Amino acid sequence: MRVLIAEDSTVALKVLERNLRQLGYEVVAAPDGGAAWQAYQAHPTPIVITDWEMPVMSGLELCRAIRSHSGEHYTYLMMLTARGQKEDKLEALEAGADAFLSKPLDTAELQANLRVAERILQAEATLQQQKQQLQDLNEELQSQNESLLLTQRLIEHANRRFTELFEHVPVACFTVDMEGKIHEWNLAAQQLYGYAKEEVLFQSVYEKVFRGASASKLHEMLQRVIQGAIITGIESEDYDREGNLHYVIRSAFPIRNAQREAVGAIVSVVDVTYRVEYENQLKALNQKLQSLAVTDGLTGLHNHRAFQDYLEEQFQLAVRNRLPLSLILMDVDHFKQYNDTFGHQAGDEVLRTVAQILKEHVREGDFVARYGGEEFVIVLPRADEESAAMVAERLRQAVEAGNWTLRPVTGSFGVASLRPDMETRQELIEAADQALYQAKKNGRNRVKVWDYRMLLKAA
Repeated sequence: MRVLIAEDSTVALKVLERNLRQLGYEVVAAPDGGAAWQAYQAHPTPIVITDWEMPVMSGLELCRAIRSHSGEHYTYLMMLTARGQKEDKLEALEAGADAFLSKPLDTAELQANLRVAERILQAEATLQQQKQQLQDLNEELQSQNESLLLTQRLIEHANRRFTELFEHVPVACFTVDMEGKIHEWNLAAQQLYGYAKEEVLFQSVYEKVFRGASASKLHEMLQRVIQGAIITGIESEDYDREGNLHYVIRSAFPIRNAQREAVGAIVSVVDVTYRVEYENQLKALNQKLQSLAVTDGLTGLHNHRAFQDYLEEQFQLAVRNRLPLSLILMDVDHFKQYNDTFGHQAGDEVLRTVAQILKEHVREGDFVARYGGEEFVIVLPRADEESAAMVAERLRQAVEAGNWTLRPVTGSFGVASLRPDMETRQELIEAADQALYQAKKNGRNRVKVWDYRMLLKAA
């Protein structure tokens, strides 16, 4: 990953560049803000680290320029400074800075901030990739697309707010003293948590607003900040006044007095609930897509592709471990005539009913699929020829006994089992097909088990 650094001190620039390269980053170094801005315009980088005070263009000016120039790809900005006043930090946040690095440079702090930057940039890249996936959904999911596109627009709106909050500070912010009492509570915090300023001022943040695990996590965070640490990018789950769950990212910075002693902390909270919900919806949609890829739309059974994949898996397992494996092919008798007489809708209903009967009467662990047209197939792992024939007969009887309103429906069944001379799953399918052919030839509504005489007849 490329990092653009802007520092007017030659020594500091070299030290920062060396640290970044040791961490595995590609570095573009600029001796001042103006040179950094030119480099960014030529080749935008995902991470920018800039000094505050520089000739030509200051760090604040560079942040504003980059924020106004940013396109669809987010740039993470770190301000390198010895300043620690709250007003300075607010000014930097308003200019677009995401994080602060203290001078002199601390390698551990640098590495921690880079990890936070990479997580946010990765989340941004993941969102872009997931948006692209939405465009590839097929017609069958059109209704879901409309809902998902609405969610996508909400996420895009949330992302725009996420960018603007560092420019205009419309982010939930509050300050606390050493004891955790709230001294400042902005409008965004009121909107996020549902508490008016008058209700929370000088109240304990751990008792009035945050409770349970959320309060414990915040307390641990503030204890470190009050000791002088700067903490950014901490993920948490907060609840508002009405009990609604919010997924948030917290950052906290120490507030110091004139003697540079930490006397409290300022906390910013970014609500990323929309993003988390969007990711969860995408996961659910991807799972549905995977299900559709292996499911027959009419019957709800596994489709032909899923059958071929499953049979190959079971075939290899049976051959490798010398286990029995059987296959049943079933054909609805006189289905074309039924379709021509009663119509395709009635024919579709027959196929759905047959599918349900097969699912209800196979053994636990058997694999039922629609083979194509009016044909169905059942894979029976660890079933020998005799067991498979018994299952086929049970299925035949169940189909024949079905509640058929227009006219009786029956099925013909062909059974084949794995033989030592079989080398591919296709041979097993062909054997079951030969047995099915004999069942239909001998009058239908019967079960036929493959034997070598069928092989001679086929020849």
